[in-house]
Amino acid sequence: MGHNTYVTFGSHSFMWTRGYDTEVVALFLERDRLHVPAAEDGDDYDQYGYFVTARELRQRLQVKGFTSVRARREVSAGIVALRDEKLRALPEVPEAEQWEPADVDDLIAAARRLMTRPASLPYRGVGADALADEYVERLYGRVETPSLLRLLLEAAPEDMLVGHDLHELLGCCHDMDPHMPWAASARTEQLRSTAVDAPLIVLTEGSTDSRLLSLAMSVTHPHLEGFVTFIDFAGTEGAEGGVGALAKTVSAFIAAGVANRFIALADNDTEGHAGLRKLKNGRLPPQCRVMHYPDLDLLTSYPTTLSHAGQVTLEDVNGRAGALELYLGRDVLTINGQLVPVQWAAQDHHSMQRRHGSLPDHVKKKIQQAFRRKVKRTLNGEPAPTDDWTGIAMIMDQISCAFE
Repeated sequence: MGHNTYVTFGSHSFMWTRGYDTEVVALFLERDRLHVPAAEDGDDYDQYGYFVTARELRQRLQVKGFTSVRARREVSAGIVALRDEKLRALPEVPEAEQWEPADVDDLIAAARRLMTRPASLPYRGVGADALADEYVERLYGRVETPSLLRLLLEAAPEDMLVGHDLHELLGCCHDMDPHMPWAASARTEQLRSTAVDAPLIVLTEGSTDSRLLSLAMSVTHPHLEGFVTFIDFAGTEGAEGGVGALAKTVSAFIAAGVANRFIALADNDTEGHAGLRKLKNGRLPPQCRVMHYPDLDLLTSYPTTLSHAGQVTLEDVNGRAGALELYLGRDVLTINGQLVPVQWAAQDHHSMQRRHGSLPDHVKKKIQQAFRRKVKRTLNGEPAPTDDWTGIAMIMDQISCAFE
């Protein structure tokens, strides 16, 4: 017995490989595993592998983004590449490689003939169909595996049993344990890869924070554009803001098993710490981080007041009033020559038993507008000597190091 594995469509096999294809086996669940040991006194082999209907496998590939349109496009490119290789082949092309499809529909028709071939005929086919069979194998490795599989599924009847046949790996040399969760393990590795390769998602308390941080990144950390995504839910009907909404979103991401690495980034204030306390004390998946804007030297001695026109005192507002606006720079926080003061709430926060402060809403809007103008000036090559990016740079550095 050899040590190959392959993808079976009914009684026909495609995509032969040594060992097993992790990309293929990751498309299955452990409940799809089939193991039927051979009779001790017979000559048959064990039946072993993962099998589902063509419809089920087609839907799995579909939700992963491997659509019919994508498969046709990528396989068409593979056909062109093989045609070019044939033209360059010297001095002549072997007979088994002389057949080529006119287009993907021609290839689908050939694959359908192979899949529906009566079981009484030779297993690997004969004549012209054998050449088509060889052609599919030549595409395997030249076309992304899921796309080739998705195209072959175009030829398969809905209820045809399709699977990754692993029976040749049982026994000598490989001795694969048929009770091990190979599909689950491959899927776990694939999700790890997705988490590493996909952009890092940053969730904030609201769309304004997301937009301002995205703008800021274009100035202080432009090299992270495309690698870090700040989610903006402003276009979502009924979307709410605040730390409560952030906590709900993170919980939903965790419950949904989102594979991307993602960060919940909240204000460094009393409400922010209170709102994420339960999440931080719970068990977080490895792809999730929950954090606040970092402590900032500017905020260790910052103007505060108990009322709009009250006496101003200098206090450490880190952890108690550190909303994003306080990180946008000393320059934009300075109005009429003075840092705009944080206004303390009348009462301490009920659960944290400590003060909570914030900037008045109309002041926040002025600071945000000034920051947008600063970003625009800087990107236009007109920075001012007083521009302060310290707080923003610290936030970006914190994001970039979140998974160290």
